[in-house]
Amino acid sequence: MRRRLFAGVAVEATDALRRRAEEWRQVLGGRVRWVRMENLHLTVEFFGETEEEWIPRLEQALACAAREVPGPVDLAVGGAGMYGSPRHPRVLWLGVESAGLSGLHARVQEALHEAGWPSEAVRPYSPHLTLGRFKAGARESFLNRRPSMPDAPVTCPPVRELILFESVRGPAGIAYEKRNRWRLGG
Repeated sequence: MRRRLFAGVAVEATDALRRRAEEWRQVLGGRVRWVRMENLHLTVEFFGETEEEWIPRLEQALACAAREVPGPVDLAVGGAGMYGSPRHPRVLWLGVESAGLSGLHARVQEALHEAGWPSEAVRPYSPHLTLGRFKAGARESFLNRRPSMPDAPVTCPPVRELILFESVRGPAGIAYEKRNRWRLGG
């Protein structure tokens, strides 16, 4: 059996973060399938469809990485962006700045390499909170629909653990179940 897995950190939807998301909802409304606030997370490493026999090795690697990264990790959530072109946007996201999160990502990649996990082509780590996915046919220019609000960073509570998530599709959409978790710094 295969499971759709990723390593990440949960992000608490503070009042300030909820207000930022709501401002985008006011502007884009039904053009976007919005992420539920309880599903907010930052992906550290995406594994995709994973065979059951790999899971114990992934968990060992993640436990090792989490022990070696001092916690807690601070997060600052800032300006919005999108994947896709401005005329054909796909994903709306908020950027995240965090030296600690970048360090965690690097250590996770090292631990996975040591465990024999096949690595992808190396590309820069760009942490972001996905707010929603544009519906098919959302052709309006993203750049012309920005809320008139500052992109000043919103501080979120510090991250204290690394989590192995499983994406599970259900009647209410996708849920992210926590399969295992490890405290940063052991």
